[in-house]
Order: sequence, then C-alpha cells, then structure tokens
Amino acid sequence: MPRCSNLLLYLFVLVTLSDLFLSGARGDTAEVKTADIVDDHLEKGKKLLATGQLSDALTHFHSAVEADPKNYLSYFRRATVYLAMGKSKAALPDLSKVIELKPDFVAARMQRGNVLLKQGDFDEAREDFQTVLRSDSSNGEAHTQLDTTIQMGQVFQEAESSYSHQDYARAIELLSTIIEHSPWAIKLRELRADSYLKSGDTLKAINDLKATAKLIPDNTQAFLQISHLLYSIGDADDSLTNIRECLKLDPDHKACHAHYIKVKKLAKQLETIRDATSQSRWND
Repeated sequence: MPRCSNLLLYLFVLVTLSDLFLSGARGDTAEVKTADIVDDHLEKGKKLLATGQLSDALTHFHSAVEADPKNYLSYFRRATVYLAMGKSKAALPDLSKVIELKPDFVAARMQRGNVLLKQGDFDEAREDFQTVLRSDSSNGEAHTQLDTTIQMGQVFQEAESSYSHQDYARAIELLSTIIEHSPWAIKLRELRADSYLKSGDTLKAINDLKATAKLIPDNTQAFLQISHLLYSIGDADDSLTNIRECLKLDPDHKACHAHYIKVKKLAKQLETIRDATSQSRWND
C-alpha cells in the first residue's frame, strides 16, 4: 500500500510541475472559452488524482482532450493516470502525442523512456534518454536510465545466445536479471517460460505465462497454453478455470473450445472419483 501511495505522490508532483510548461496567449472568445473548459477539467482531474480517484480523474482528462486535441497537458495528465492504473500500453500513445506537440517537454520524454524500458523496448528507450541528455547533459536520471537500458540490451543478447545454445539455466538467470528492470516485457517472460519448460519446471513456466496473460488483456493464446500445461500435470480444476478465461475473451475460439470439452470431461471424472472416495470414507 505505501508503494502505491508513493507512486501516486510522484505522479501528482509530476502533474503539478507540468503546469509550469503551459504557455501561449489565448486568442478570440471561442479560444478563451475552450481554454477555460480545458483548464477546468485539468484542475478537477488533478485534484482527483491527488486523492487516488483515478477513474474520475481519467474522465476529466478524456473531456479535456476532446475539448482541445492540441493541448499537450491534457494528453500528459491522461498518460499519468493510465500509468497509475497500470495501463502502460494506453499511456504510450498519449506520451508520444505530448512529444509531438511539445518536443522539448523533458518530463514526457523521460516518462516514455521509462515505460519503454519496462516493456523491454531497449532501442526506443535508449533514443529517448539520449534525446533528453542532448538538451540537458546534467540530467542524472537520464544518465542512470540510459546506462541501465544499454546494459539490459546487452544482457538480452547474451540470454538469446544462451537459449539458442540450449543453456537454459543460464538463459533463465540472465532473463531474470532483465525482468527486474523490464517487468512488462512480454517477450522476456515468454522466453523465460519456454526456458523453464525445456528445463522441466512446468510450474514456473505457468507463472510467467500468467503474467503475460495479465499484460495483454485479450491474450487467449496464453490462457490456452496455461490450460494445456495444467492439464498435463493433472490439475484439471485450474486447467478448466484458465480455458474458461480464454472462452470469455473469444467464445468462438476453436482451439479453446475443443480443449474445454476435453478438460471438462476430465474434471468431471476426477470429481466423481473424489465423491466416491469421500463416500467410502464416510461409510467406513
């Protein structure tokens, strides 16, 4: 809980500081009216963000963007809320829009670089941090993040090499190091999951695949694979739960439907056996 509070405080400070970048004279009456509407939504959204009311804050920032699609602060604050909600993929387009509208907005470029690093997009993250340093060579955070990004990119190449040479233990070790810095990187978790499988550690592979299922909202393939793996180790109940998640996302998914029938049959058989065993013990 304290970690969540610290994140909200950090994001609120970031949003407050962004006010300092707001500039430019307002023109005619219509522009003034639009600007007033936007300012009202931004102020209300900022107050809601400060109290942790993220959904309500997001609604105001949506309205601000709709009122003036060229106001970079509206996109920045909406991206801030998306990040607080753990929706990094939704935040990225907004951060890119901010940079498009105001290329010298360092806070937005740093935020985008940080998100890209966490997603394992090392080349793009490196470009953002280097751009920041070209305009502010004394930016300590940018230096630190750039060094981390370059290092993790090199470690990833070594991990891929270890995997291709079937040194799965080494690949797992290296990938685990990178994932500490890039927890949202789906490709890293998938590669580590496969390394675990090839090492015979099905449960750890399942844990990584479950993480990818959370990172991609409609990841039917992950739920299908998880269900198959759970089925293979005889965990019919959890296998059934995961294949149902696949069908919730796509009721017409043929592979998930076929596996669902198979798993449901096994789960029913196991339930019958458990009931019979329980009844036998009761009679004894």
